[in-house]
Amino acid sequence: MFKPISDLVKSLQKDSQELLTNRYKIGNLVGKGAMGQVYKAFDTNNNDTVVAIKFLSQALLDSKMRDRFQKEAKISALLGEQSDHIVRVKDYGVDDSQVPFYVMEYLEGYDLDQLVKKKPLSFPKFLSLIRQICLGLECAHNGILVNNELAPIIHRDIKPSNIFLAKDEKGGHFVKILDFGIAQIHNPDESLTQKSFMGTPEYCSPEQMAEDELKATSDIYSLGVLMYQMLTQQTPIKAEAHNFQSWYKAHNEFPPKKLPTYLELPKDLDDLIMSCLHKSPARRPQNIREILKVIIPLDREYNSDGEINQKSQEASSALLPINTVYRQSFWPQDKPQKKIVFPNLVEAQEGAFSSLWSMLESDEVLHFQPKSTFCFTHFMFQATPHPMILWVNLLYNRTYEPKWLPCYLDLKTDIGAQISTNLISQKKYHILLFELGHPSGYKQKLTVNVASEKLKQLQNFLLKASSWQGEGQPEGSKIILKKQFESVKKTILAAVARAK
Repeated sequence: MFKPISDLVKSLQKDSQELLTNRYKIGNLVGKGAMGQVYKAFDTNNNDTVVAIKFLSQALLDSKMRDRFQKEAKISALLGEQSDHIVRVKDYGVDDSQVPFYVMEYLEGYDLDQLVKKKPLSFPKFLSLIRQICLGLECAHNGILVNNELAPIIHRDIKPSNIFLAKDEKGGHFVKILDFGIAQIHNPDESLTQKSFMGTPEYCSPEQMAEDELKATSDIYSLGVLMYQMLTQQTPIKAEAHNFQSWYKAHNEFPPKKLPTYLELPKDLDDLIMSCLHKSPARRPQNIREILKVIIPLDREYNSDGEINQKSQEASSALLPINTVYRQSFWPQDKPQKKIVFPNLVEAQEGAFSSLWSMLESDEVLHFQPKSTFCFTHFMFQATPHPMILWVNLLYNRTYEPKWLPCYLDLKTDIGAQISTNLISQKKYHILLFELGHPSGYKQKLTVNVASEKLKQLQNFLLKASSWQGEGQPEGSKIILKKQFESVKKTILAAVARAK
């Protein structure tokens, strides 16, 4: 017999010396969901850091639900490392009574459902929250590695109670997407069709209600319902009764209500929300980036407080095509005008793009023109003492001396993780070559496509980095990687010369 979770927790709470798996001191109940209960706890192995622990519900203790619960922990752990807008999972285990649990970051705040029930959101607040929700969803849709293939994650339960609003340093709200318990992994080796319906009918797409194949457009439909509700406190579609059959009919047959004219929404936003609610997946935005193209400029307009600075000017360039963004780029003032290499993430009309920026001597810049230059990409990884990638680029032209452009990506920093994730999703990047003493614009731009085996390699590095725990020692890994790089230089150069 399993000991009920309530009895288990009470015994741990009563005896302050008794710890869950000899590590976690259990505190008060802080939340309940369909799959389990969440308790505040303290990590005694980490200076009593406050964490949240989710136990699988006693009524769901069968092998199928255990597997789903473990999958939720795995998905959240991987995605939480790649996006600040997805709740971060730190540990998974089974207690003495064979009840599965996982440990996640402890968040102060409340969910979006509580906020929406009080009153409709102001337009600036709506834009800020939707932008953050979209960034988290985009990360999930970009996917994780399954059987050495990149597999998108479809959340399947986007609704207000699964959007947590944590307090940020400025007194605002920082979004965390919760509950990947019914998320669907697009495993390339399996059918994408749902085995049975799961979700919250009020927010489900027609194809989810029909148990058909799901893509990112299904989450986008749910996001459309969410956006409508945030602005009006109502959902755009009403069922005749609160049962599955009625909701199935409503989502498949009833047109969504128009947004009230008193909201005076910009036309492109009104059109966007209604397009998310289209019955046909093909007529909705096909990815989150299409939604962000509308949301980001509005968010900047309504949440900038009238301040115009260099950062906001640079951000506004995201509305332009990528080639225009690059043409208007300058060597950053915070970077020395030396022969250095650094990574950059650039926002543009087509999406975000990873890039490498470097300054070279004038003659070197002239040597490496796009039509005559081959760029060889090589990734090296060091897990300990710190998860670090050495991103090596070799510019090769038979006529001239080859040029190495090595760059480190610290996977425990936002920029390192974002650059790596973006390389995987975009499958290409750009190299901008600036001339020493002339920071006003690049002289050469090279576009590099990343081979599929390199993308799998990168995803594997991110997977390994997600399970890393310890004190940051990036310099230690840099030293190791630099030695390894020097030892393989000749081998790489010989292989490139033979191939070309």
